[in-house]
Amino acid sequence: MHYEEELNPQQLEVVMHPGGPMLALAGAGTGKTRTLVYRTCRLIEDGVPPARILLLTFTNRAAREMMGRVDDLVERGTSRVTGGTFHSAGHRILRRYAEMLGYTPRFSILDREDSTELMGSALADVSPEAPNRRMPRPRLLVDLYSFVINTGHDLEQVLTDRAPQFLDQGGLIADVFKRYLERKRNADLMDFDDLLLNWLLLLTRFPRARQALRDQFNHILVDEYQDTNRLQADIVDAMLGPARNVMVVGDDAQSIYAFRGADFENILGFPQRHPDCTVFRLETNYRSFPPILELANASIENNSKQFKKSLRPVRTGGGLPLEVAVPTPETQATHVSDELLALREEGFELEDMAVLYRNHAHSLDLQVELTRRNIPYRVRSGLRFFEHRHVKDVLAHLRFVDNPRYEIAFARAIKLRDGFGPRLAARVWEQLCGADGLRHL
Repeated sequence: MHYEEELNPQQLEVVMHPGGPMLALAGAGTGKTRTLVYRTCRLIEDGVPPARILLLTFTNRAAREMMGRVDDLVERGTSRVTGGTFHSAGHRILRRYAEMLGYTPRFSILDREDSTELMGSALADVSPEAPNRRMPRPRLLVDLYSFVINTGHDLEQVLTDRAPQFLDQGGLIADVFKRYLERKRNADLMDFDDLLLNWLLLLTRFPRARQALRDQFNHILVDEYQDTNRLQADIVDAMLGPARNVMVVGDDAQSIYAFRGADFENILGFPQRHPDCTVFRLETNYRSFPPILELANASIENNSKQFKKSLRPVRTGGGLPLEVAVPTPETQATHVSDELLALREEGFELEDMAVLYRNHAHSLDLQVELTRRNIPYRVRSGLRFFEHRHVKDVLAHLRFVDNPRYEIAFARAIKLRDGFGPRLAARVWEQLCGADGLRHL
């Protein structure tokens, strides 16, 4: 492969580096994905077995895209490259080593809604009078629990920062979390946080498993490293064998997930945790026009903590970005609709326009306004397929068949029958648990 013809000098330097700890600071639009793809190709061409490469990305879709591009570039297939999110990689690893941690290889995984329901059951166990006292709702408890697990912060600190009104209930909340853990363990369940926590426990408490995983994965590549949390950064460090062949790619200026535990100090502190690491900078931007980059560079210039970098545009031209202040969500929807119609009058097609918003709720006023004006649109956000109620109803039956100890799945399935509410479902479950047919499952 002629890497010199496919990559710019900064990208080429990353791709051809021999190994060891590597930090690639990749500004927006600088070809980060391309660099990761070609780095993977070069490792395979140099004789690294695909099965010994672990590619960790922010989404499974990103992993599939990267491995598909690698397949297109090298003769040897990448079907044996392990690629995906931290959670999906942890899931696959834990299926193999579940029994070391006290689970069966057929453990079930709680989704967000099931975790909330199980947390509610744990709350009822610990504090039956919870509905009549000042306690966080189960959904908030799940958020607090997840933040504690992913950041390593103690509960008091998390409550102080995120729910100070419940500081006086810290002891009771800790008891609820303990009961939540017991219920998961008794039912052979893991939530999404367990996929990371148990992966790290496997690495730190079981030397044989740690050595096997280090032998399996000789090269680890991590995408979007600025959005990793403390738990994920610890996993990456614990996976490294003597060669310490790890390449992390990211941009401290693009960290946007602190609200759910991401810590941009992971990327800032990477050279301190790995003093012999090589730091690279990708600063040639292929995406944006100069005015956009000038604004971006100026906006981060005075960040107190950062890796200094300056994005340079390849494209020319482009207009200045606009900032429009509006007093209400309704006014915002009207303004956006006006702009869409004005662009259509200039000859642009509606299908070539996109409106981005921070969360799905922000789109509701705009949807009303677009409908009122008969402007056709498609919404690309909202519930995922497996989050739709009727899909979860079907899955509840399948999950209970697969794992008869899965109380949440049983309760959801039986409550679809006429006359079954939460209390009757709980009584039936208690009777089943006392029956010989379920006791030993």
